[in-house]
Amino acid sequence: MRILFIGDIVGKLGRSAVAQVLPDLKQKEEIDFVVANAENVTHGRGAKIEHLRELQQAGVNLFTSGDHIFYLDPDEPFSDPAIPVLRPANLPEGTPGDGWRIFEAGGQKIAVINLLGWEFLGERLAEDNRNSWLKGKVENPFHTAERLLKEVSADLVFVDFHAELTSEKRAMGFFLDGRVAAVLGTHTHVPTADTEILPKGTGYVSDIGMTGSRDSVLGVEPAVIIDRLKDGSAEPFEWVEKGPAVFRSVLIEIGKGNSVKRIMRMDSEVNYQ
Repeated sequence: MRILFIGDIVGKLGRSAVAQVLPDLKQKEEIDFVVANAENVTHGRGAKIEHLRELQQAGVNLFTSGDHIFYLDPDEPFSDPAIPVLRPANLPEGTPGDGWRIFEAGGQKIAVINLLGWEFLGERLAEDNRNSWLKGKVENPFHTAERLLKEVSADLVFVDFHAELTSEKRAMGFFLDGRVAAVLGTHTHVPTADTEILPKGTGYVSDIGMTGSRDSVLGVEPAVIIDRLKDGSAEPFEWVEKGPAVFRSVLIEIGKGNSVKRIMRMDSEVNYQ
């Protein structure tokens, strides 16, 4: 069985890259199931149902996310049962959406768990007054993972760990090594070169990277970010919607006995004018 994880899809350019690359890639690589992080699909932050539907039609089977999934409308991304969207499982009870689900693919029951990192993310959400959707405390993701592994019954378990620090992601990888099929890092939008199979058999990558504008700073016009960092400017983000785009993804191949046979980057580049 082959499962593809697509990194954070950012805005119109990211959606266009998925529409162009995924259908052929899915057929060529005989991919059984596609997961994509969708918290940034609508103009860089949040997810409108029309854009999720567009990506589903391109071949995405399941969407994961992070805190930005609630940026536009906290309920909309989860409003269509035919479009499965996860939010981090360690968000407080009462938060819209589900933190994990089980699907059938390649004759197997596969579970996908979505977790939000603690350092510089979960610990700070309640301090931001823009997060009115947050109705309680974010749970430590290690505690959530431990609890869910006792509840989830599936042949294979995959974890999207949406976190800031590579150290926290690697710690989670080793914490879950031998207990899940793979731990895939998302959030930073920067792809890492550390795809590997950990000592006890779990596939791992610190960050899949971003699917969106190549010539940008995490999807934003570079000049805007430079002005913010250099001069303290407060100008709004200008999301890049034309030009070269990158498609960042990781393919996991499951072999005999449900062991991870390979984990490898599947990246490509396209251009839009």
